[in-house]
Formats: sequence, C-alpha cells, structure tokens
Amino acid sequence: MSQIPDSPSPEDPVFHREEFPFYWIVNVYARYTQIMEVTLKKVQLDVSRFRVLVITRLYGTASISQISEYAMAKMPTVTKIVGRLRDDGLVTTVSSERDARVTEVTLTAAGKAKVEEAHRLTQKVFEKAFKGMTAAQREKMNQSLGRVLDNLNEL
Repeated sequence: MSQIPDSPSPEDPVFHREEFPFYWIVNVYARYTQIMEVTLKKVQLDVSRFRVLVITRLYGTASISQISEYAMAKMPTVTKIVGRLRDDGLVTTVSSERDARVTEVTLTAAGKAKVEEAHRLTQKVFEKAFKGMTAAQREKMNQSLGRVLDNLNEL
C-alpha cells in the first residue's frame, strides 16, 4: 500500500492521482450518478427525485428541511423537487400542525410503489458496485468515509 502524503499536490512530481483518496471519491460518485441516472430513467425518475422519495420513505413523514439536510441539498431545490413529485401524485404535502411554516411530505401509495419499483433496479447497482467486498469491508469503508466527513465538517 502506498503512503499518502500529508498534503498531496498535483504539482508534486511524485503525485499520483490514484493515491489521492479524493480522486476515488469524486470518480466513484460521478460514475455512480451516471449509472443511477440511466437506471432510474427506466422508471421515469432522476437521482434527485429518487433521493427525495427514499428519504421521505425513511422518515414516513418528512419536513422539507429534514429532506434537505439528509439529501445535502438546498431547501429551495428540495421544495421544487417536492412540488414536481406532488404534481405527479407521488407525495402529498401539508403544513405541520405544530408549526405552519413547516411543510410535511408523505409518500402516496403511488409514491411507495415508485420507490419499490426503483429500488428493484437500484439494488442491482449496489450489488454490482460492491461485488467482491465483504460486509466488514463495506462497514470499514463507511467508517473511514464518515471520519473524513466529520473532519471536513470541522473546517
């Protein structure tokens, strides 16, 4: 295994992008997004709409701010996506009884069916992506990436 410099620089004559973790993070994310876009198009979704549907399913009922935080997306963007999903009959929105400023989002029966339909396809992407890796290896990777994110959040 190669030694990762404390502060790698592309200008460094011994710099190899393959030894730079962010090279892998960016490339994995880009390829994953490309594959997911093609996969989700088969069920008339895109990655953003799928993410909002999955997060809403996770919470049962989710506020726009919860979805925004979990999806790492800006609230105006999530609000637009939710509006399109509502127009498509996949979610309903209501003002919170506790705080009328909060919009709560819930999947409709059609939204639940759409998530399940998409999940059947995206599960294949997950399986292919982690082919040859054990559950322990995936867990270690999650822990490592979580630590990197925590470190970045301290900046």
